[in-house]
Amino acid sequence: MISPLLLNIALHGLEEAAGVRYRQTGRDAGMVEIGCPALTRYADDLVVCCHSRQQAEQVKARLAEWLEPRGLAFNEAKTRIVHLGDGFGFLGFDLRRYPSGKLLIKPGAMAIKRFRERLAKEFRALRGANVAAVLAKIVPITRGWVAYYRTVVSSRVFAALTGYLWKLTYKWACWSHPNKPKRWIVGRYYRKFNKFRNDRWVFGDPDTGACLPKPAWTEIVRHTLVKGGASPDDPALAGYWAQRRQKVKPALDSYTVRLLSRQDGRCSLCGENLLTPDQPPQTPQGWEHWFLWVTKKAVAADYLVHHDTPTAARSKRTHLVHATCSRSKQLPRLAGNTVMQQTT
Repeated sequence: MISPLLLNIALHGLEEAAGVRYRQTGRDAGMVEIGCPALTRYADDLVVCCHSRQQAEQVKARLAEWLEPRGLAFNEAKTRIVHLGDGFGFLGFDLRRYPSGKLLIKPGAMAIKRFRERLAKEFRALRGANVAAVLAKIVPITRGWVAYYRTVVSSRVFAALTGYLWKLTYKWACWSHPNKPKRWIVGRYYRKFNKFRNDRWVFGDPDTGACLPKPAWTEIVRHTLVKGGASPDDPALAGYWAQRRQKVKPALDSYTVRLLSRQDGRCSLCGENLLTPDQPPQTPQGWEHWFLWVTKKAVAADYLVHHDTPTAARSKRTHLVHATCSRSKQLPRLAGNTVMQQTT
């Protein structure tokens, strides 16, 4: 956490050095002035959008001169000037303007490749584990990655990942039961686990009802631009950021969002916020950690997830709680990747 903070302090003023100017008045206040470059920075990663190659070279020279007294310099191996029609990668995204004139932002090809390789590696490591351990490991990874990329053009990528995940789960199931026929394997691990979707090809645990959500189920929600110059650290803009957070839909399924709203965003055991009050996670790893930190927990065993009834007593309804708060109620873990199953 210290390194990005120090970089933000060291690189403060980078926009002015690049020649970025914003309109101060009128309806378009906060927008970049016509003819000026536009700079986007996240820690030490930055992109400058210019109107011509000549302007791009001039901006690069000015920034290099501005960085030199601070003991910083561009990494020439990672710094290049490209036409927007050729596209470029930034923070795991691929940005490209197509011949139709439309600019599309998609999950990066390298990011998709790394994610698929990680999933394959995790499933290989889970050979010999039971289905509860597979879900405990894979669900946060998948939901975290999908939550990060849900704001861009990701529908086709999510559909392709859904098919890839099905192959991995089926391969794992066949490896776990080499002497069982394929029909038995399908009947054991694939069924209509999600009560709100008419899909019987969902991988899950028949004993607990837990399942692996499909990436294709994720709703695409476009990112709302922040007003130019608005900082979360500005006390005068506390109302703006509070209103903005209320309008932003969390990257969760509709059932979890309803639970979150019903609980006013707080853990029903400790009363603390379930989501970070300032802003949601900003990376796939951040969302993965959140899904591990917060769990959907039924206080009474008879009222499991998706089986809540409006007439049930509050103490018997399904709640969202911190994983640490419900640790005493969690199933004990055995050695390795195996989770002990409940017995009746």
